[in-house]
Amino acid sequence: MAVLIHGDRIVPAWLEAARHLAGCKANTERNLVLEIATPGVLNEQDRDVIGAVDTALQANCPGLSVQTVASTIFPSSLYKLDKRPAFYESYVNAMAKGQKKGGWGTYALRMIRRVARNGKTTYNPLETLVRKLQASKEGRCYQAVYELGVIDVEYDLQDDGFGFELPLYDPAADQKKPRNMPCLSHLSFKVTGGKLDITAMYRSHWYCQRVLGNLVGLNNLHHYVATESGFERGVLTVLSTHALLDVKSFGGAKATKALLNSFG
Repeated sequence: MAVLIHGDRIVPAWLEAARHLAGCKANTERNLVLEIATPGVLNEQDRDVIGAVDTALQANCPGLSVQTVASTIFPSSLYKLDKRPAFYESYVNAMAKGQKKGGWGTYALRMIRRVARNGKTTYNPLETLVRKLQASKEGRCYQAVYELGVIDVEYDLQDDGFGFELPLYDPAADQKKPRNMPCLSHLSFKVTGGKLDITAMYRSHWYCQRVLGNLVGLNNLHHYVATESGFERGVLTVLSTHALLDVKSFGGAKATKALLNSFG
């Protein structure tokens, strides 16, 4: 049975979900859903929680932080520096120099640069999405359209298509990988009452090591798409089809319980 957690902000929603997982058998849950009304709001207490999580991660997962995880979804600092559309090329060039061999890249790279079906040319699904949302303000605005579990992204996002979806799973690259593959499977954008909502679906989600950073990154992506397309932001919904409280990432079960209980 699905578990639905409502929250006004990212951090309290993550904390409630993590505490729920701490009480589950094997610290796992199926179809754990977070629905966050105002994902762009962070107060001082939220920042303190993020700082504490960063400290735990740095002690047990060297090189990992909430911000490094967030930047795999959207390069917010590069966008602020170079603006759209220049930041696209800057990011692709940076990844070409810094990407590890054998890795699959980042979610942001898959959103910004995809190889076309002809195997030769590339296209930018994220930019296409922004332009289609911009155009919807001048013509008919579709609230909910085709899902890319069925429709090919190249055709769904073309000029005469009605898609507002961003798939992250790449069959050509990922079909033979049982592990070391993207956990974020799909991003769906919907216009509701003039506001832009975003829904993210994860096939597997580690709540200690990844989720808080994922939520920050999704918030940054949400802000980018809404700002550039001229929509007010709405709700952020995150579905973890398999959610795990990976206590080793925080130093073990006792350390994780103590950390979660230390927050108000």
